Amino acid sequence: MNFWNKLFSKTPTAQDLKVQLKEIDREQKKKRRDLEINETLKQEKIREAVAAKKAGRQELLRDIFREMRQMEIDNGYANLDLRRLSLSKTALNSFLRKLELLEKKKDRKSLQNIIVRFRESPIQKAIDAAQVDDEAFQDMLEEILGEEEIEVTQGKGKEDAGFVQFDKAIEEMAKAEEAGSEEEDLDRYQEEINRAIKAEPEKVKA
Repeated sequence: MNFWNKLFSKTPTAQDLKVQLKEIDREQKKKRRDLEINETLKQEKIREAVAAKKAGRQELLRDIFREMRQMEIDNGYANLDLRRLSLSKTALNSFLRKLELLEKKKDRKSLQNIIVRFRESPIQKAIDAAQVDDEAFQDMLEEILGEEEIEVTQGKGKEDAGFVQFDKAIEEMAKAEEAGSEEEDLDRYQEEINRAIKAEPEKVKA
């Protein structure tokens, strides 16, 4: 995602920015496809979990839960990448509009000044952290010489946090299926499963 360094390895042109924007579009499409595939896989895992519960295979059920937790983590990273790509696209479009205007005016001095400001700005840090909201990011673009930095904090957690809730939801879903419940009635169990695999892991003391 460190596209600023790549872009400013030389003095960029409007065409350079357009090429970079096309690369971002391609990457966004790829990430969205990955999320769609993961969603399909998650539905398959839920069916496997229900079958395991019915068969009394509790260890298999726990393994499936762990796989689904990892899938959820992977989805989180994919969504984070999509947010970074979105911020990058916003920044590049803003830069491109200004660059095209200055190129049209043949104002080389102002062009060089704005390139320096973008190069020295905290924009890349904000994009990497992906914690900034749209309004604040627009403010950063408008006041490119701001010095605020964004920190990312991460926590470690136990692998099986949320399994009890997952186990219960799968058990209830299995019973509902055996009772011949309509598919619409099973949706609430899907919500419980989603909450379980997204459960905040218990913090590990340092």
